[in-house]
Amino acid sequence: MKRFLKQNFVILILLNSGNLFNYLFQLVVGRSMSPADFGGFNALNSTMVIFAAPLAIVPLVMARFTARFVLTDMGLVRALLSRAGLYATGLAVVAYGIGAACLPLIQSFLHIESPTPVLLMLGVMAGSFILPVPWGMLQGLQRFTGYGIAGASNALFRLLGALLFVMFLTWGINGALLSSLTGIAAAIAVNCLFLRDVFPLKASPLPKGLIKEVGTYSIGMLISSVIVMVLGNLDLVLVRHYCDAEGAGLYATAAILGRIAFYLPSVLMSVLFTEAASAKESGRNDLSSLWTSMGLTALLGGGFALFCLIASSFVVKLLFGASYTAAGPLLTVISGAMALLAVANILFVYFQARSEFGFVWFQVAGVGLFLGLVTVFHDTPMTVAWLLFSGISVMLVGSLAWLLVRVRSRKPEVMPHAG
Repeated sequence: MKRFLKQNFVILILLNSGNLFNYLFQLVVGRSMSPADFGGFNALNSTMVIFAAPLAIVPLVMARFTARFVLTDMGLVRALLSRAGLYATGLAVVAYGIGAACLPLIQSFLHIESPTPVLLMLGVMAGSFILPVPWGMLQGLQRFTGYGIAGASNALFRLLGALLFVMFLTWGINGALLSSLTGIAAAIAVNCLFLRDVFPLKASPLPKGLIKEVGTYSIGMLISSVIVMVLGNLDLVLVRHYCDAEGAGLYATAAILGRIAFYLPSVLMSVLFTEAASAKESGRNDLSSLWTSMGLTALLGGGFALFCLIASSFVVKLLFGASYTAAGPLLTVISGAMALLAVANILFVYFQARSEFGFVWFQVAGVGLFLGLVTVFHDTPMTVAWLLFSGISVMLVGSLAWLLVRVRSRKPEVMPHAG
């Protein structure tokens, strides 16, 4: 447990430094744009995140198979890096081409007049195909310091880009997206730096059937991760679509701040995933690491949500200025929803590590409830915020109930060994 807590502490500090840089980026961009342009940028950014949501599983898949190969042959690790990098690059090119073909549709849906911001957004998405490959390998090699620094570097260089392109050069939405491209390029370089000892190795032939094994495992993870990403970003897109530009800008402000309750503790999942997967393989009871991770997550995410409940308008005014004060009530609801999503996500990662994907049904129910109600009730941004809260609550309660069922079903397997 001491080692587990130490690893969590390292990841918490390093990756949350990246989260701090991300929010400083949003502050720089928000203060340098009008509410309408800020809403437009975040709608584009959220659209990119939604379409790139399947990539969220890549670091975990890379980590799982890297951890297996490192025990037998580092040449297999080198081969995995080459093969995965090649596939990721090819998919990035295809994704950019498909997005460019759909350019008029994206512009129309998000009410973006110029094609340049959309093309830049597609470039960010293409880079997001490549970045998770080396990053996940660092996790699998248990190089958590390098893993944390590499994760923070993306946000740091993104912030530096915003200071140059948005604040000083005043390039608006285009500058903000160009900053994101800068961050991704820098992060890929930093990842490669920490893997510099892997590149000179001679690649060994990968095991037969590896692609099939990876694909089978990835299906459940893909569905689960997409749902979390969608639920964490779709509200911004829907508000932009259904509400006026001013309301969408205020909602974007509240959403950016409210997501602190999710991202602040979510970095803990990388250590939990490795711990839970190892525990299952060795037949150990890993519930202690789960409860520890959930407790830390509830403390961090819930603590921030409570602070927003007490002083939401003050926080918005302090960070974004008086013109955004009306976003305070929205921040109260969204931060609470994101805190619940953070706790639920710890459960999701635990189930993923154990290859127990029955919880996905509760995820689908939560998203279905949210989407179904928003299509009918979308008069104000606050309505959408409360519907988001409701959908996430369904996911959390259902997943907790399923955990209790799974734990009870394991008891007959454990009891015979007690004697």
